Amino acid sequence: MATSSISGFSITLFITVPFFCLFFACSQEQPRQNISPDKNYPRWLKNDSYRTEQTSGITFLRRSKDGSEEFLLADDVGNIHRFFIKDDTVFNFMKIDFSIDVVNYLKDFPKPDFEEIVYDKYTGDVYITIEGNKENHIDFHGVYKLEFEGDDVFQNSVTKIEKINFTPEKTFYKNLNKNTGYEGLAVDKNYFYIGLEAVLTPEKSFSGSTNILVANKKSLDIVKEISTESLGITTVCGLYCDENFSLWGIDRNQKKVFKLKLDEYFNIVELNFFEIRTVIPDFHQYEYAGSLESITFSPGKKLYIVDDPWKEQFNLPVEILRKLDKNTVENFRNVVPMIYKYSLE
Repeated sequence: MATSSISGFSITLFITVPFFCLFFACSQEQPRQNISPDKNYPRWLKNDSYRTEQTSGITFLRRSKDGSEEFLLADDVGNIHRFFIKDDTVFNFMKIDFSIDVVNYLKDFPKPDFEEIVYDKYTGDVYITIEGNKENHIDFHGVYKLEFEGDDVFQNSVTKIEKINFTPEKTFYKNLNKNTGYEGLAVDKNYFYIGLEAVLTPEKSFSGSTNILVANKKSLDIVKEISTESLGITTVCGLYCDENFSLWGIDRNQKKVFKLKLDEYFNIVELNFFEIRTVIPDFHQYEYAGSLESITFSPGKKLYIVDDPWKEQFNLPVEILRKLDKNTVENFRNVVPMIYKYSLE
């Protein structure tokens, strides 16, 4: 996650870009959607004996017969967790082990900077994006395939990691910088959607726009490069496909969820925005400087978002801290990540 300014918002509402039909071929009547926050969320990504750290990726795996939901979480300190939610509020975790081959593969990385994690329901494969750091960052940026023990995502050991080589390489690597890489990744039946955190200016500041690459899953050819310059999307820090040619994402710096509907040529035919209030668990009247980084859906149109705390901004004014309970204050001081839940209406 690159350092950047993150602004706050005070209301939750649905927005359609005012100049939408100036840019896109669309019908006069678009189905109006909204997302509503779950009253029990956000929640801290921890329980009495376990916590995550700098969680930047989430992907849904399955719902069990008892109604519990299972996910994978990725931390940008090089950890992957199995994560369970039962009865909406009971959290359980299990750390995923890495084989010696995987440990050796990652040992030369300046930082195993895991960002997005994605389960491909069509193939059973799991992919993760890693951001490059330091001077030779370009050697480490990329999308990686994870192989679990027995080729079974429900086993608790990753036995192999392999970099995916997209072509043309010039297109894939041209906008990558130190600690600024691909933080969004989604898959539908036939394509990868790879979201760059931000395009930087020559002075290495955020330009206010970014790119989403579309690549064929079989050939790994990049078939489209979507610029967000005219879309009002400034950053991409999480992507999810709910169906073919339908893409949800996180614009972290504007605290917005966006939805793109594409045609078969990857032209945008629909664009919706949803603003997110980053509020304190159990104290929803107070906001903090959020850093929303990943998005996934579970059955029943339930949307989950994780907040990867930006340590330099994850603090509160003294007058607010005095109004919180001890546990909440300690969670802020210990930089515990959060998870949000919404219902799609």
